[in-house]
Amino acid sequence: MCVKDLVDALRLVPDQGKWEKAKAKAWQLGGGRGGGSMECVRSGVLDPRCSPRFLGKKGGSGSPTSCGKATSTNLASCTKHKQNSHKNVKPSQLAASGSSCFLHRSPLLKQRQNLSVRSTSADVYTTFEKNVRAVSSHAAEEKVGVLLLNLGGPETLDDVQPFLFNLFADPDIIRLPRLFRFLQRPLAKLISTFRAPKSKEGYASIGGGSPLRKITDEQANALKDALKEKNLNANIYVGMRYWYPFTEEAIDQIKKDKITKLVVLPLYPQYSISTSGSSIRVLQNIVKEDSYFAGLPISIIESWYQRDGYVKSMADLIEKELSIFSNPEEVMIFFSAHGVPLTYVTDAGDPYRDQMEDCIALIMGELKSRGILNGHTLAYQSRVGPVQWLKPYTDEVLVELGQQGVKSLLAVPVSFVSEHIETLEEIDMEYKELALESGIENWGRVPALGCTSSFISDLADAVVEALPSASAIVTKKVDESDSDMDLMHYLSKMFFGSILAFVLLLSPRLISAFRNTLL
Repeated sequence: MCVKDLVDALRLVPDQGKWEKAKAKAWQLGGGRGGGSMECVRSGVLDPRCSPRFLGKKGGSGSPTSCGKATSTNLASCTKHKQNSHKNVKPSQLAASGSSCFLHRSPLLKQRQNLSVRSTSADVYTTFEKNVRAVSSHAAEEKVGVLLLNLGGPETLDDVQPFLFNLFADPDIIRLPRLFRFLQRPLAKLISTFRAPKSKEGYASIGGGSPLRKITDEQANALKDALKEKNLNANIYVGMRYWYPFTEEAIDQIKKDKITKLVVLPLYPQYSISTSGSSIRVLQNIVKEDSYFAGLPISIIESWYQRDGYVKSMADLIEKELSIFSNPEEVMIFFSAHGVPLTYVTDAGDPYRDQMEDCIALIMGELKSRGILNGHTLAYQSRVGPVQWLKPYTDEVLVELGQQGVKSLLAVPVSFVSEHIETLEEIDMEYKELALESGIENWGRVPALGCTSSFISDLADAVVEALPSASAIVTKKVDESDSDMDLMHYLSKMFFGSILAFVLLLSPRLISAFRNTLL
């Protein structure tokens, strides 16, 4: 996830016999609309024919060991799905609000009337066991889709500047007062131009581009297989917020595939208005304007950091890395989360900080249950500029720990489930160097979850649990009088805002000061 750049800127065909039996056991609740739960619904794996389109032009080759084949399972021994003890999937309906975000697209993409998504999946078929109960008579015709949301990242150095423009043109990233929102794109252009050289250096140091798309595609494949093992066939789509494949492209393909029920799964454990919130806002805008999506049952998993599977997967990784140290009990567990401006929490009501602290408590509680009693601390990375961000800051805490005599430290990137520039460059390079300079002698870092089988399995559980709550979206209609009033306000503010824009963008002294702050 390239939040670093953000921060730096401010910052399955069924057996006919079983099918006939299953039809006789139709859902009794909700008519197949979420009123019951299936004990066993089978599915297929990702169709190889679709892999090239799914993985995209650059994501179709290779796969790291951690993101390899999903654990196989004996389909003859299908058991009841156990609901998560926390019942912590947080599905919600989309509310029609927010404004459109303009994305930078290449001239080639602009020439295309229909967006081509870089993700797809096999056709959906479903079979049923004798012990199925409450199965809809139209379940075999139902097409379930899962939309994975992520931030995206530049795949080449030439992608860096337009990627940054998309990032900073998002009003959920740079939150301008309403009076000055018309300055969003000019400001994004200015920032992305100034930031591109330094950002290119960072991406060059990790191989010349972000691995986020490739890893996300691998997670999508793994989730497809995991859902099959949990008896659900689903089309998996990947939608990136600021680079290819864009969320809009995935949405376009979902419509073409005639999906009948959709689960939206942001790949961010904790919710923030700048991550999950921003991507969900894109869906809100589409729902307002598209009758297909307005009638499509959708369930959104807003956050999932509190799920047992996630917590235990994180604890597994930490426990494994601790065992590498000569004296594991002396190691300080250092949770580093990406930061957001403090005003996101205090003024906009972002639940990110509370969810992060809750997440750390759950992980440490799991470690304690295993007899691991190491000390720990939480800090927020990637801050820059004069505004206050969530504290404490990662760089400052590392220095303090060194001064306090901490000799062994294990860094845990808690808000990331994929390797990207904030883990590979910021943590592995910048913070490691700072820690060693500050007196810390033994450094370790927990890898991102990636395609860890227990993690992917838990995501699959979350999807299965969220399906019954999927429902059509009710959009809000704009009152005409309010629209007229908004127009008058806009016109009056445009005049004064234009004066400010002229001064801000044309003053050499201000530009120089702004550039020095960014760089």
